[in-house]
Amino acid sequence: MKIVLLIKDPLEAQGLKWLLTSQWTDVQVEIADPTNPPTDAYLYIIDMQLLNAEFELPLHAVWLGISSERTFQTVYKALSLKAEDILFRPFQPDRLIRQVQQIRFRWRNESAQLTRPVQQRTDMVTYENLLIGETEVQTPVLVSLIAPSRIDELDHLVRELDMHDFPTVYDIFPFSDFVLVVHKLKELDTLQEAYTIFYSQWKLQSDALLTIYLHADESRTNYRVLYKKMRRLHERIFYDGYDILSIEQEELHWREMDPFLSPLEQRKWIEMLEKRQMANIRQWMEQDFLTVESPFPDPEMVRVRLTSILAQVRRYMTTKAMKSQAIEQAYHSLFQTVIREAVMYDIIQSFIAFIAELLQTSEGKMQREGNLVEKVQERMNANYWDTSWNLAACADELKIHKSTLSRKYASEAGKSFSDALLEIRIAEAKRLLKETDLAIADVSQSTGFSHATYFSKRFKEETGITPYQYRIK
Repeated sequence: MKIVLLIKDPLEAQGLKWLLTSQWTDVQVEIADPTNPPTDAYLYIIDMQLLNAEFELPLHAVWLGISSERTFQTVYKALSLKAEDILFRPFQPDRLIRQVQQIRFRWRNESAQLTRPVQQRTDMVTYENLLIGETEVQTPVLVSLIAPSRIDELDHLVRELDMHDFPTVYDIFPFSDFVLVVHKLKELDTLQEAYTIFYSQWKLQSDALLTIYLHADESRTNYRVLYKKMRRLHERIFYDGYDILSIEQEELHWREMDPFLSPLEQRKWIEMLEKRQMANIRQWMEQDFLTVESPFPDPEMVRVRLTSILAQVRRYMTTKAMKSQAIEQAYHSLFQTVIREAVMYDIIQSFIAFIAELLQTSEGKMQREGNLVEKVQERMNANYWDTSWNLAACADELKIHKSTLSRKYASEAGKSFSDALLEIRIAEAKRLLKETDLAIADVSQSTGFSHATYFSKRFKEETGITPYQYRIK
């Protein structure tokens, strides 16, 4: 593939030439005179300062723009002249490499089609058909989406697809994280067998797994609709993972779900974390996330639900004053995993491993540093919602006589056990009244009061107003 550089700064042009030629052996790079650019290149990389009234792009040029001016006018000019993209200085070399790689894929695909006379098509599918056009499918087609578990194997995947002996005419369309292949449809079973053979051969030369979705379409819809269907299927890798070859005939729809933890679920998480119930946490995570069945919820909503659980974990870390650099780094690493990891199973395993390590660290910290007030406070936070939990229950957990506990706690904390427990219950009641639509009776039950009437009485004694008045003020 020939690339022409039309760059104002000669040193920058030399640097770009070295960068591009060091990546590929089939790329020829020429630094050209902007006043007389050659017309035989496939790709032009152009300094936006050179695009003036006297400058004319070669007919049907594929080009990338480079500019130091981050302005709307610059972007508008690039779009109006149909640039593939515009890179603003200073840009990362990887960004340019990825852009050129995608264009190179198209060049290789077009070159292969031109040298394959038996499979030559008069109505070849293009990226424009898939992304922005309304081109109707003229004949029945099979579209395959192939996604590698490692993005660095994408180039290798395209080469293997291009060389594979599929039994039909086909076009290859690489994207940033998957490849689409459009076949003229003959026998579905024959194409499925061809993909089975392809995957078997792939496994002999790469340790990257593939997910392959096959979709046969005889409805003569347009290519952009087909692309959207396959793009949605790509999102289902979140549930399916990799190492799959599947025929998908039904259109994928996500079911509705509330991504946020309910007040009762929040209370359950507080209890599990405070009591370090790792077995219960593991069971929750596996049942809530790893047993879902079709129709699946939108993966983005699942990620939001996971961040809601992370908020409870953060709350636990704050109450336990767990602020070491290692813990913070692990927490932020888990957050990035939640929002970026492609497969849900891997997210859940990372989540469980982090919480197990966190609880183990917390237990050791409490054994080393915990005084009586901290230990009592921990148990109050874990049990405030239980109407039967009291001073005697706390003393039993700490293996201390209740009168001794009452005296020592009041001396060290500056308040009685019952007053401290009531503060926690009232604070949680305030939160539920403001943040949820729970009935007053449900708020009462969720915060450890045996009767709504008694709850209202104590709430007014502590705040000066009734729960209802507090909610609406």
